[in-house]
Amino acid sequence: MIYLSLEWIIMQNKTNLFDTWNNHKKQIHSIEKIIGFSLFEIVFMKIGTNIGYEQDGKGEDFLRPVLVYKKFNNRVFLGIPLTSKQSDDKFHFGFEYKKGRKSFAILSQIRLFDIKRAKYKDGKISKRNFKELQNKLLELIVTPLEDEGERTKAICRESISKEALNINILVTGSNGQVGSELKELSINYPYNLFFTDRETLDITHEDAIKDFITKNSINVIINCAAYTAVDKAESDFENADKINHIAVRYLAKIAKESSIKLIHISTDYVFDGENYKPYMESDITNPKSVYGKTKLDGEVAMQEINPQNSIIIRTSWVYSYYGANFVKTMLRLGKEKESLGVIFDQVGTPTYASYLAKTILDIIPKIQNSNVEIYNYSNEGVLSWYDFAKEIMKMAKLSCKINPIETKEYPTPAKRPHFSLLNKAKIKKDFEIEIPYWKDGLDDCLRRLGERR
Repeated sequence: MIYLSLEWIIMQNKTNLFDTWNNHKKQIHSIEKIIGFSLFEIVFMKIGTNIGYEQDGKGEDFLRPVLVYKKFNNRVFLGIPLTSKQSDDKFHFGFEYKKGRKSFAILSQIRLFDIKRAKYKDGKISKRNFKELQNKLLELIVTPLEDEGERTKAICRESISKEALNINILVTGSNGQVGSELKELSINYPYNLFFTDRETLDITHEDAIKDFITKNSINVIINCAAYTAVDKAESDFENADKINHIAVRYLAKIAKESSIKLIHISTDYVFDGENYKPYMESDITNPKSVYGKTKLDGEVAMQEINPQNSIIIRTSWVYSYYGANFVKTMLRLGKEKESLGVIFDQVGTPTYASYLAKTILDIIPKIQNSNVEIYNYSNEGVLSWYDFAKEIMKMAKLSCKINPIETKEYPTPAKRPHFSLLNKAKIKKDFEIEIPYWKDGLDDCLRRLGERR
C-alpha cells in the first residue's frame, strides 16, 4: 500500500474538504476555476517567514513564486513553492521557465494557497516540464517519508494499492462531450489514458479492438462512443446498431476474455417516458426510438456476456463545453432571435458532462462487482426543456423571450421520452459520491464558454 498526495485527497473530497493551515476550518464549497489564473502559471505569493503564519499574517512577509498545480475555486489553489536554490533533495524538480532563469519546484511542500495573497504572475512552465513534474510528484507519493509524524499526516491521509498508478485506460469516442471532458480532467489523475476516435480505433471491428488492447496493456475501457443522431437513426438502423449494439458486444466479449473493467455510457432513451416517478435502474425498459432500442440492445449484450467489475451508466440531456448541444444551440439562437418556442412537456434533468467525467474517473478504483451493474447519473433537480432554456437566457443575460410549446407542436422523426427523471440513489450510495445541482453545472459551463454574465 502507498500513501496518496494532498492533491489526490483534495480531488476526491472537494465538497467536504477542510483545510487546517492555522487550525482554521474553512470549507471549500465551489469547484469553479480561479478567474485569471491557469495551470502551469507561476504566481508570486505573499508568504510569512513561517508557514504557520501564512493565513493570519503574523511575522515578516516575503514574496515566493508558486506554481499553480490545480485550481479549486475563486480563492484557493493547490500550489508548489519554487526556489532558486539548488538542493540535493531528490524532490526538488528543476526547470527553466524564462530564458536563463532556473527554478526548482519543492514538491514535498505542495499545499493549498489563498489567492488573496497573490501579488503578480510571472510566466508559465512548459507542458513538457509540467508533465515531468507530475511524474516526479507521483514518485514522491510512492516514496515512504522519513518523518511519520505530523508532516506525514498532513500530506498522507488515505492509501491505495500501487497498481492504481499503473492503470491503462482506453477511452473510445474521445471527441464526444464526455470523452472530451475526460481528456481535460485526465491530467489530474494517476492513470495512463489512451484517447481514441473512429479514425484511430474502429470499435465495430473486433480484431482492431483486440490489437489495441494487447499493444497497450489496457486494464479499463470507458466506452463513450455512440451513434447519437437520434432522428437520423430512424432511417439508419444499420449504422446505429453497429455502434450502439454490435460494438458494445465486441467490447464486452474482449473485456470478459482479458479481465478488463468496462464502463459503458447509456441513455434514458431506453425507457418509454411514461413513468410517474424517477426511473430506478431495475424499472422495465421500453424504448420508443431506434436510438433507444439500439442502446438497450448494447446494454443487454453486455449483461449477457457479463464481464466482471463492469458497469453501465445511464444518463440524460448531456451538454458540455465541447461539441454541439442544447446549451450552445440556445446561446446561438438567443443572440439571433427575439423569441423562441421551447418544449415544456418533456421533463428530466440535464447532465453536465464534466461532472459525469469526473465521477467516472473517481469511481474506477471502487468498481468491484461479479455481475454487470447498471447505474443512473444526471445532475440533481427537476425541469423541462423550457425551464432549461429560460435559465440559459437568464445566466447569459440574453433578452430572447422563451415561450412554452407542446411536443406535438415540434414533431420529430424519433419519439422522445416525456419523462426522463433518473433515480440516482444507487450510484450515490455504492460509490459514496455527491451529485451537484443542475444550475451549478450550467453556471460552470457558461463561464468556460465566456457566456456567464
